[in-house]
Amino acid sequence: MNEINRNFAWSNDYSEGSFVAIFHENQAWDDDEYYKLENYLYDECERHSGQSVIPREVVWPAMRIYSYLSQSIGCHFDKDDGFEIKNINRDQLYQRRERLQLIFEGFFKGQMPNKEYLGY
Repeated sequence: MNEINRNFAWSNDYSEGSFVAIFHENQAWDDDEYYKLENYLYDECERHSGQSVIPREVVWPAMRIYSYLSQSIGCHFDKDDGFEIKNINRDQLYQRRERLQLIFEGFFKGQMPNKEYLGY
């Protein structure tokens, strides 16, 4: 299953059970679904290793997913915004936000962070 398309709202493969869908609809962080997306990014980065460009059909949805998640996490921290992630505390969200940033930045750079560093 292509986890990028499964989490990309404009894709025909978008799933209501994906990480992004659960995050958006339930305002909940689902670690199991998140790790599916993260692992897919590792696999895609490995698959395109040595190539100078990752195909646009992978990069654009990944960028949009990252942009949406980052913006939404910012909304959670804005007391004047109604969006609130309900199932994790502030420290857990800070940890997940940092991990999200490291993973997506690594993906766009073409050099994923060491999984041992992330606590795999």
